[in-house]
Amino acid sequence: MQLDQSKFNSGAAVPLIAVLSNPKSTTNAAGMGEIRKVINESANLLHFELDGVETMDEALELFSRANPALIIVNGGDGTIGVALQSLLYRNPFSVTPPIAFLPGGKTNMTAADLGMKGDPIKVLKRLIKLVKAGELSERLTTRNLIELDLDDGNEPKVGTFFGTAGIVKGIYWCRENAYAKGLPNSLAHVWSVFKLVTSAFGFGKDKAMMISDPMNVVVPGKARISGQFASVTATTLDTLILGLKPYSTEGLGGLRFAAVETGGRNVFRALCGIITGKFGKKYIQGVHTRRGDHIRIEGSDPVTLDGEMYTPLAGKPILLKGDKTLTFVKL
Repeated sequence: MQLDQSKFNSGAAVPLIAVLSNPKSTTNAAGMGEIRKVINESANLLHFELDGVETMDEALELFSRANPALIIVNGGDGTIGVALQSLLYRNPFSVTPPIAFLPGGKTNMTAADLGMKGDPIKVLKRLIKLVKAGELSERLTTRNLIELDLDDGNEPKVGTFFGTAGIVKGIYWCRENAYAKGLPNSLAHVWSVFKLVTSAFGFGKDKAMMISDPMNVVVPGKARISGQFASVTATTLDTLILGLKPYSTEGLGGLRFAAVETGGRNVFRALCGIITGKFGKKYIQGVHTRRGDHIRIEGSDPVTLDGEMYTPLAGKPILLKGDKTLTFVKL
């Protein structure tokens, strides 16, 4: 594919912005017309619409020829993960531009952590204004990434939030119940969290939502944990769903890890720790938190990375790495 230079201002002082859209993402399915309108009315923007995520490498290769000052990924967490995977393992750029996101999916946790919340159109206009004003450098930040290796011979998956045990069951329940009723995303998430918590206390029909199969977790040099867990998470984000900030910024390592043992009392203590700010900072019975660059998990429960689901292979451990970084825009 050849670059169409007709919409670029030759010799313009305004840097080029590259926008990568997944038209099939949840929000984009209804709002791509407005996105296209803003892009068509703005000079020095290059737009690539994915024909499936398998065209991600083609899009980034095209962008590398144009030398953009910023890459904007317009899609949900799944689209973001594929873009990050491509940049880590098949990066066509000699110098990787900073990356920004438009909230184009259901959860948009990665975008929200970087301050890109709400209406994708407003976020896009704000990013364009930022670049045109020459203020992009003032908004740059570095984030570690999670590499998820299923030991299946395939390339590791890349994202920013990993979960298993009750996390996966909660996501499935949300999709099959809350989303299916057409609830707003925020309300669907609140209802799903309530469902998980009440299940942990023994209420409701499914009392096993926050009970994993037996699992072994190793954070090399820092922890070896075995048992059944209500939730197991690892993230490189500061802010999670519902605006929660449960993890301490202290310690070394790109991955912020937490495992909560099963039982209503342990879940209650974990929730109290999050509310009071003690989570990850002080000892809480039944709660394990660590920082590290490597985590090994042995278990049979399905896992999620940024909303995408994976099933571990029998007898194969899951390996998480968090020592690689990219540069992002934070609004």
